[in-house]
Amino acid sequence: MAKLRGLLALSLSLGVWPASPAADPTSEFIQAHHIADHINRLASDEFEGRAPGTRGETLTINYLAAQFKSFGLAPGNPDGTYFQKVPMVGYLSRPRIEVEAGGHKSELQFLEDFVHDAVALRRSASVKGAGIVFAGYGIVAPEYSWDDYQGIDVRNRLVIVLSGEPTADPALFNGARRTYHSTREAKFELAAARGAAGILVVTDPAKSGAFSIFKTFAEMEGCSIDSNESGRTLITGLITVDAARRLIQQAGADFDRLEAEAARPNARAVQLNARADIAIRSRIRRFDSHNVVARIEGSDPRLRDETVVYSAHWDHLGRNPNLQGDQIYNGAIDDAAGTAQMLEIARAFAAPTAKPRRSVLFIATTAEEKGYLGSHYYVQHPLYPLATTVANFNLDGGNVWGMTTDVITTGYGLSTLDETLAQAARMQNRKFLEEAIDDGGLYFSSDQIEFAKAGVPATFPFSGFQYVGKPEGFGDQQWSAYSEHDYHQVSDEVKADWDLSGAAEDASWLMIAGKLVADAEEKPQWKAGSEFRRR
Repeated sequence: MAKLRGLLALSLSLGVWPASPAADPTSEFIQAHHIADHINRLASDEFEGRAPGTRGETLTINYLAAQFKSFGLAPGNPDGTYFQKVPMVGYLSRPRIEVEAGGHKSELQFLEDFVHDAVALRRSASVKGAGIVFAGYGIVAPEYSWDDYQGIDVRNRLVIVLSGEPTADPALFNGARRTYHSTREAKFELAAARGAAGILVVTDPAKSGAFSIFKTFAEMEGCSIDSNESGRTLITGLITVDAARRLIQQAGADFDRLEAEAARPNARAVQLNARADIAIRSRIRRFDSHNVVARIEGSDPRLRDETVVYSAHWDHLGRNPNLQGDQIYNGAIDDAAGTAQMLEIARAFAAPTAKPRRSVLFIATTAEEKGYLGSHYYVQHPLYPLATTVANFNLDGGNVWGMTTDVITTGYGLSTLDETLAQAARMQNRKFLEEAIDDGGLYFSSDQIEFAKAGVPATFPFSGFQYVGKPEGFGDQQWSAYSEHDYHQVSDEVKADWDLSGAAEDASWLMIAGKLVADAEEKPQWKAGSEFRRR
């Protein structure tokens, strides 16, 4: 197999298709050195961590637009530009939560007991004496006959909910495979829709890195889309399991008992004997951020009004002047690598021999790190109708450790894009793993989820696990080390020992898959049982 990989790499570099079990969809190929050039530029200190609304954004979006233009792609915005403005509010907030429970007053310590994900977009805001409600998992799912808010009014109250969803009974929800109901975003949306003053999701820092990640976010400027404030909670965020246990105990209740009862059908929310004073002070600024968009018009008059979308987020965390030493979150893997791959796919699609029948839109999204804001804004304000948008391929976190003989995707089993990815893999003589990459959580963790929620079949693919010429477990070791030491850290920088042949091979795989979708008569479909089909 290693020899076969070498022959494949050579054929790609020569611009010649190897023998394959299917017809060639294109004759243009991806070059690893181009991907390296893009990553080096985007992840350089010059770009200052690519935070929205900063000099780093200006450098980044101008670089991306210049690249698209040099490849010969048309501006993706019908107004004739490569940019879609995304109105933003930046905020740096210091919230306070004081609790009165069981006749005693105490304060939840910001950054230790709780962190915010988002706050009311005002310089100051407060609520006094907000009742505190424990609302189980904070889920309303009629299709599963589940309603954690049944029979209780949470308007102007602080809601505390458990993370995830009940999994002890495989007959509930989707068993061990998570649904969108389990996400923080879904819980936040429900609490806001019910008029809650705030919502905190219980998180165990010893079992999940979520609290640490959100702590990093909370220390820096946050972003939200600038829109009507109606329905926004005062604070959404996370509370540690220890702090939640302490608060509930002070209110005269037992956390373990409430947790156990929350996993049972027909569980009811509980009004605790506790109240909270919540105060938010924020430094606010308004600015326009930008999605960068480029388009290739389809060659078939019957199909050119339909669109295949590639997406990758250009942003990262920016710069933290409070850090000692290195202050720049360069975001080399997350997501300069994915953006670089998308640029190479765009360059290859622009070749005269690669013209697709359907149109192809490339979107470098803003503010993915702030909650998929650029992709959310796009699906709310699409430049091309979502009804004729047939698929989304999202690239986030490219493989930088060499070629793999296998590939995989998040959200396996949700749409017929699985079969397309498998066909494209066979054309590279690679194996497509017909299995879930995890419990389903990754599918909810990047820009593709916004397209899926809007009804567009979407996929978030990855390299597999078998690295050419490497020992068993090499890939797992590399990704584990990255997650532990570099993910959302200033150390996510370009490394001297990277091998981008795998990033190039994966980009070729996704270009083939996109070309297959663009040229096929049939459109991708959600599969029976997919929660997004029901949407």
